[in-house]
Amino acid sequence: MSQGWLKKRSKDGADEVKADLLPVMNIMFLLIPALLVAMEFASMASVVVTPPNMCSGCTTKNTPPAEPLHFQVEIREDGFKATAGGAMLGELIPLQNGAHDFAALAERTRTLKHSHPDEARVTVTAEPRVHMQTLVQTLDTLRGDECRLAGVARGEAPSAQCLFWEASISSFG
Repeated sequence: MSQGWLKKRSKDGADEVKADLLPVMNIMFLLIPALLVAMEFASMASVVVTPPNMCSGCTTKNTPPAEPLHFQVEIREDGFKATAGGAMLGELIPLQNGAHDFAALAERTRTLKHSHPDEARVTVTAEPRVHMQTLVQTLDTLRGDECRLAGVARGEAPSAQCLFWEASISSFG
């Protein structure tokens, strides 16, 4: 007789079938840990979304949203060019001793952040011959040296040391 299904004839003449649950239990034994591991990876890939606050009978005035700053920094071979709202912020920041002047860029960025404390976006463009390390160091300077963004992913507000930490990089043109 086969090991998978056992048949017995009962007293009334009907066949009685006994199911072998061992293969099903083996599959479950393998499937449960696999699902648990998959759930852990799924939680790491999730996007945290916070719905807008709702209130009934709010007495706050409906203020129009502030005009976006449109802060842009161009990394050029001869220095930095910073603009906000289409207007240039001061003069071009020239090279110092043949290298980009990140200290001057940081000072100009801090001044702009003090006048626009709620703004966090910046668009960075670079000329084709600019080194990748210069681009990365520019992004670090615009973000702020002491800025730590680990809590932002959990919904916390960025620290006061964070300047323009939502950077987007676009092509030069």
